Amino acid sequence: MLKIAIITQEDAFVIPRNVEMLLKQNNIEVVAIYSLNAKGSFKNKYALFLKGFGMGQSAKMGIKIIVSKLHNICDVICRGYLPGNKSSIKTVALKYGVPYRKIEQLNTQNFYDELKSFDLDLIVSFSAPCIFAPELLKIPKKGCINLHCSLLPNYAGVLPSFGTLYYGERETGATVHFMDDKIDNGKILAQVKIDISDCQSMFQVIRKTKKIGGQLMVDVIEQIHNENISPKPNDVSHGSYFTWPTIEQIREFRKHGGRLI
Repeated sequence: MLKIAIITQEDAFVIPRNVEMLLKQNNIEVVAIYSLNAKGSFKNKYALFLKGFGMGQSAKMGIKIIVSKLHNICDVICRGYLPGNKSSIKTVALKYGVPYRKIEQLNTQNFYDELKSFDLDLIVSFSAPCIFAPELLKIPKKGCINLHCSLLPNYAGVLPSFGTLYYGERETGATVHFMDDKIDNGKILAQVKIDISDCQSMFQVIRKTKKIGGQLMVDVIEQIHNENISPKPNDVSHGSYFTWPTIEQIREFRKHGGRLI
């Protein structure tokens, strides 16, 4: 059985489901779950989306988030046993009795010491919005692995859901890769192509790619457990990398029919 810690960011729509998938696996013991509240977290970019997409689309997204929060409050009252998908990582942790806490920084000695105490085999990242320092990367015996929702080395970096739609892609993917001290740079463990021709918004791309990527993560961990994994090169010299889009890019995207939700 593999001892795993999960590091992610708060999400109300897909990541809780992916975390729960890991918790249900017989070959995994999740010893701790951490939600990183960093400046680069998706939820901390509301002002960017408001200015870029305007009040209408931002309000629709806000309503969806509010509904999710209300569902989560009820789920907390039911100690995570409310029917349906979980609306927060915290309620998933509550349901399965796994220690959970929010953190502001990863790369501190106190956090390293805490992780070392678990004798970890793996650290699993679901879109953790921070670069892992070398000392953190060395803690788990089998390394740190991350889910990135594109076909690396293409659309590495931030918000591949925006980049793929902005450049008119009909297909993207999900990649699970080893982590190093650069963004989306480590060797590739598995990839799957995903058709997004039916997706009309960033939110639809995010949901579809993260959902499929969650199953890919389960499959990769099973292969690691069985010592049946063959990492492949991630040739970043032939890929593409993106930071957060500018307000002007978002407005251009919107002008040509692009949607947040």
